Amino acid sequence: MTIAWSSVARDGTILAEAGSDDSKGRVVRTAQRISRMSPTAGWEKTHSFKDAPFKGIKFHLHEVANPDADGFQQPDGDDKIMIWTFSCVYDSKQTTEQAAKAFLTKILYVTEALRGMPWWREGDTLSAQVSFAPTLQQQMESADRTGQMSMMNQHVQETKEIMASNIENILDRGARIEDLEEESQQLNMMSRVFKKKAKQLKKAKMMQNAKHGALVGTAVTGVVGVIVIPPLIALL
Repeated sequence: MTIAWSSVARDGTILAEAGSDDSKGRVVRTAQRISRMSPTAGWEKTHSFKDAPFKGIKFHLHEVANPDADGFQQPDGDDKIMIWTFSCVYDSKQTTEQAAKAFLTKILYVTEALRGMPWWREGDTLSAQVSFAPTLQQQMESADRTGQMSMMNQHVQETKEIMASNIENILDRGARIEDLEEESQQLNMMSRVFKKKAKQLKKAKMMQNAKHGALVGTAVTGVVGVIVIPPLIALL
């Protein structure tokens, strides 16, 4: 097959994958390499020629985790960005990088309705394997040259729009982080004031109870003795 391996992941967790290795383990190594690469606003690809002809490529979709009815982040909600990753390893001797990109763009739209399912949004590793891996395998097998050409004609503009949305979400999240940092600094200042006052109150309380020091010291010594004596045989 021109596409040797492909997967769909959420926040680094692979939900479903399909494919097979070659006799030299090159597909597996390339898949691991592309999967480990950090997400960006768009495409990532392997640049090493060591495992040629196999090359890896992936595309990211940055999605607001809990938008309101109009698709915008709720002011009082969680500003988490959910990152969907669509990856594949392809044989560069049989197909082109553009064709691989077109294949992943198609997978992105095939999964559009599924990404709202609980086992997709919250599931652990391979939570969608049983339900989606057969579809993924079928899409890989049907990615012949004719299908590649038809996909390539539509994927460019679609991915540009998604990348623009990704950048907007990333920048918006960065602005929210700056707001949180400012609030954190204010809280730290308030915390220092509170700590200073608490220390003053504690000092006054200690002085007030100084006359009971001997009795208190004896009681505390007895309690600590019970706590710190290690067991002799319980852990043997």
